Amino acid sequence: MQTIKPSILQSVQLLELAPGSCCTVTEIGTEAQSSRLQSMGICLGRTLEVLKSGDPLIVKVYGTRIGLSARLAEGIRVEACQGSQRCWEKMIPHG
Repeated sequence: MQTIKPSILQSVQLLELAPGSCCTVTEIGTEAQSSRLQSMGICLGRTLEVLKSGDPLIVKVYGTRIGLSARLAEGIRVEACQGSQRCWEKMIPHG
């Protein structure tokens, strides 16, 4: 009998992704950072596109561009989307 291992996605810091990458938020820094990020639309399970790396880091959230300081972005951990850098172009649903 053949055993199939499920693919395990590794979470990385948002700062590590290249422009054009699609990702899903898995962790958000401290409570104060979490509150601030949620008010901008960045919350657990949200799909983001990295538009510009560096400081500020610019991401797209539901069609809105948001600039994040490197200090704020370093607390955000994400999982890169599988199969396509721009997963919404393939209509892949996310939580």
